Amino acid sequence: MNLENLNPQQLQAVRHSEGPLMVVAGAGSGKTRVITCRIANLIKEKGVTPDSILAITFTNKAAGEMKERVRNILDLRGASPWISTFHSFCLRILRKHISELGFSNDFAIYDTQDQLTLIKQCMKAAEISADAFPPKTLLNHISGFKNDFLMPEDLKLDEMPYGNELKAAGLYPVYQAGLKKNNALDFDDLLVLAGRLFQEVSSLRAYYNDKFQHILVDEFQDTNAVQYGLVRLLCQSHNNICVVGDDDQSIYRWRGANIENILKFENDFPGTTVIKLEENYRSTQNILNAAGSVVRENRNRKDKTLWTQNETGSPVLCYRAKDEIDESEFVCEKIQTLNRDEGISFNDMTVLYRTNAQSRVLEDMLRRHGLPYQVIGGLRFYERKEIKDVLAYMRVVLNPNDSISLKRIINVPVRGIGKTSLEKVEEYCSEKGVTLLEGLRDNGQARLTTPAAGKRISQFLEIIDDLDATFRQGNPLELLTEVIDRSGYGEMLKKEDTRESKGRIENLNELFSAVEQSIESGEGSLQEFLDSASLVADLDNFDDERGVLPLMTLHTCKGLEFSSVFVVGMENGLLPHASSMSEPEEYEEERRLCYVGFTRARKKLFVTHASQRRIYGTTFNYQPSDFLLSIPDEVMTRESSGFSNHTASQFGGRPGGGRDQAAPYQEKRDDAYSIGTKVLHAKFGSGIVLNLSGNEENLSLEVFFKAPHGKKKLSVSHAKLIIL
Repeated sequence: MNLENLNPQQLQAVRHSEGPLMVVAGAGSGKTRVITCRIANLIKEKGVTPDSILAITFTNKAAGEMKERVRNILDLRGASPWISTFHSFCLRILRKHISELGFSNDFAIYDTQDQLTLIKQCMKAAEISADAFPPKTLLNHISGFKNDFLMPEDLKLDEMPYGNELKAAGLYPVYQAGLKKNNALDFDDLLVLAGRLFQEVSSLRAYYNDKFQHILVDEFQDTNAVQYGLVRLLCQSHNNICVVGDDDQSIYRWRGANIENILKFENDFPGTTVIKLEENYRSTQNILNAAGSVVRENRNRKDKTLWTQNETGSPVLCYRAKDEIDESEFVCEKIQTLNRDEGISFNDMTVLYRTNAQSRVLEDMLRRHGLPYQVIGGLRFYERKEIKDVLAYMRVVLNPNDSISLKRIINVPVRGIGKTSLEKVEEYCSEKGVTLLEGLRDNGQARLTTPAAGKRISQFLEIIDDLDATFRQGNPLELLTEVIDRSGYGEMLKKEDTRESKGRIENLNELFSAVEQSIESGEGSLQEFLDSASLVADLDNFDDERGVLPLMTLHTCKGLEFSSVFVVGMENGLLPHASSMSEPEEYEEERRLCYVGFTRARKKLFVTHASQRRIYGTTFNYQPSDFLLSIPDEVMTRESSGFSNHTASQFGGRPGGGRDQAAPYQEKRDDAYSIGTKVLHAKFGSGIVLNLSGNEENLSLEVFFKAPHGKKKLSVSHAKLIIL
C-alpha cells in the first residue's frame, strides 16, 4: 500500500489506531482518499479483519466509489468491510432483526408518494381537513419528529401551540399504525427502528458492538439526532470511531441535519484526536479565498483556512445582469466560449441555483442556443408513473399486506373496479380488522359489491394469484415479464400509440435492464431489487460522461466538482434566501451553501445577480447578495450588461466592466425597495423586506422586524420607512 503521496495530516489520520478520531476535512482536501487508505491500513498493517470494519457515508454514489477504491488498494477475495449509506446499513440490519419490533421481515419501503397517499387516508379517517392542514406539511413535521428520535409517546401535545405541528403530533401514532398495518416503513423509519433495535435489545447491541471494531462515518456534519445516536450505540464498547466532515459544508438543516453533532463530538467522546485537513487539491487559490471569505463570517464553526499548491488562477467573475433573461444569455455565451476556445466539455461545467424555479429561463436559453443539458434532481426514474405501477404489482406479490400498492394497481389498467366498490370493501376491512387483499377475497362470500363488480374483482385476484405462482417458481425478471403481460399494462401502452406512451415503453425496457443488472451483481432476489430501487438518490442517476451540461440546486451539488462553475441568482432573497434572513442559524447555513457552491469549481468560478427577476409570475427588484460584499476586490472582477441601475451602490459605486464596458453604477434611490432591503420603522425598529405586492402608490411590503414584533405588512405610502 503506497502512502507516499499523502500529506502529513492525511498520513496521521490514516495511521491513527485506537480511540475516537475527528478529521475536519475542508472542501477538496482528499477526505475520501484518507478514509479508504485508513480502511486499508487497518486491514493490512493493524491486522483488523475486513468485515469488522463499518464505513458509512451519505450517498450510494460515494459508497460505491469508496468500495472501488478499497478494492484497488487491497486484494479482498473473502470477507469485505461493510461500506454503505446509513439507510442501506439500517435496512440490512432490519431485514434480519425487525421481528424483534413486531414487523415481518418482508416489509415494504414507502417512498414520498406512498407516504402522501397513506397520510391522506389517515387524515380522512381522523376527519382532518386537507385544506386547513396540508398533508405534505404534516408529513414534514412527522419526519422532523423522527429525525429528532422522538416516538409518538415522547411528544407532549399540551405544550405545543395550535397549528400544523400539533396536528401532525396527534396524527403521528395513526400514521405509524397505518404503516404497521401495511407492513411498511418510510425512509425515516429505517433509521429510527434500527436505533430502537440497538437501544432496546441489549443482546443485539452487544453483538454488533463486538462485530464492528472500527467505525468510520463520512460527511459527519450531515448527521441528524437518530444517526448520531446510532453511531454512539454501535461503538459503546470500544470507542474506535472515526468521523470525517466539515462544519462549513453542513447544508441540510432543513431535513434534520444537526451541525452541533460535529461541534460537540469532542465533548461526547473524551480523548478525541482532532486532525485538520486544510490543503485543497481541487481549486485555485482565488476560488478558495472567495469561498473562505464568505463562510468565515459565520460564528458557529471550527476555525480553518483552506490553501493550495495549485495556481492562483483567474479572478472570480461577478456579472450584474439586467434581468434573468440577460443573466441566462451571459451564462450561455460563456459556456459556448469555454467549450469552443478552451475545450472544456459541457459535462465539466455546471450551473447552480438556489431554487428549482430558477431553472426554467436557463433551460429556455440553453435550448435556444442548442446547448445540451440535464436537470439533476428532477423526477427520478423509479418515481415515474409506469415504473411505480409495474413495481407496485411486484410489491403486492411480495407483501400482500401493502394496501397502498394494491390500491394503486387495482384499476390500472382500467378494469372497471369503481371507487364505490372499493370503499365498500375498505369499510368491511376496517370492521373485520383484515387487510385489503383479504377483504377483496372475502367479497364473493360477503357480497359487498354488485355481481358485475364482484366478477371484475375476482378476475383481478386471478391476475395476482398467477403472478404469485410465477414469483414462487421463477426470478424477478420472469415476474416482471409476466406483470407487464398478464396485467395488460404493456398492451395498454401499445394501444395508446402516442409519443408519451412510447417513451413509457422505453422506460419499462430500461426497467428490464435494471433487473438484469441486479441479477448479474448477485443481488438476484425480488426483495433485494425492490430495496435497491427504493434507496436510489438524485445523484445516483447523474452520468457525468454524457457530455451534457448539468443544472442543479446548490443543495444537490455537494460531493461533485467541475472545471467551471456558474452560481446564478446571487441576490438577497435568493442567496441568501428570503426565508433565512430573519433567522441567524438559517442565515449561517446560507453562507455554507454559498461556500459549497463555490468550492465545486476547479479552475473558473462565475457568479451572477440580476436587478430584476420574474419568479412565480411576479417581477421583483433584487439587491446583490450581501455575500458578495465579503469577497475581496483582489480575487473578484465585476462586469455588467451595459445598463445603469440603482441597486449597484451595494458595491460601493464601483464602475462595471461588462461586455460593452457599461456605465458606472448609480446610487440607490430612496424610493426603491427590493427583497432584502434593510429598513427602519419609527415604532418597530430595524427590519428586512421579505416580499413586495402592489405598485407605485399601492406598494405594500412584508417586513420582518426583531422580536417581539415579527412580520408586518406595511403600506409604503403610510409607513414612512427609512432605507438603511
